[in-house]
Amino acid sequence: MSKKRKKGNKKTQILHVKRVSFPEEQALPWLSMLLDAYFIADKGIAIEISKRLRSGEHLACKKGCSSCCTTHVTIPIYPLEVVGIYWFVIEKTLGPERDIIKKQLASFRKGKGCPFLIAGVCAIHPVRPLACRHFNVFNKPCRPGEDPYYTRRKDVLTPNERFKQRALAAMLPFHGIKEPSEKKRLARAGILDSMVKNMQEIEWKNLSIRMDGYILSKTKVG
Repeated sequence: MSKKRKKGNKKTQILHVKRVSFPEEQALPWLSMLLDAYFIADKGIAIEISKRLRSGEHLACKKGCSSCCTTHVTIPIYPLEVVGIYWFVIEKTLGPERDIIKKQLASFRKGKGCPFLIAGVCAIHPVRPLACRHFNVFNKPCRPGEDPYYTRRKDVLTPNERFKQRALAAMLPFHGIKEPSEKKRLARAGILDSMVKNMQEIEWKNLSIRMDGYILSKTKVG
């Protein structure tokens, strides 16, 4: 889907972006913060992708293309993003996918591919981290094992820094920082960078245990 906007005498095509939402947002303020941050980031990403498309390039990334999910071992993830992933996996992942993810989380070891990948598809796509959202490759698909950031940097999207900083600022109320000017200042200063973790180094086995605990609690209530 796309929409056209006029700027002066030029027509610009901007990819349409829809904010992800869940009914639980009213009861979970942190979830609203996270989804706001992702919506802001997604808008900036759409702008940059649109520019590249207008220049004649084409986006190589598509559903089922998961090279980056299996080869990248330095995926940064912010504290609020970890909370979002825990919540989504525990409360929103159902059916056969739940069992697959649980097994992959329980057996995850550093250096392996993303534990949330099922048959080449991201099982946590609505709440995938900013690093994953920003990583877009143009012109040709990645070769097996290739990290195009190092092999052909020009084909990798450069994030819109203004939108990226706004997205990070939207996460700061989770850390008690709510005043607008302070959020903007601290986001630019990179305060969240000191809290970032490598997704590969998180003890995901704990999430698999929490998944069991949630099922047991629901069973007792029932």
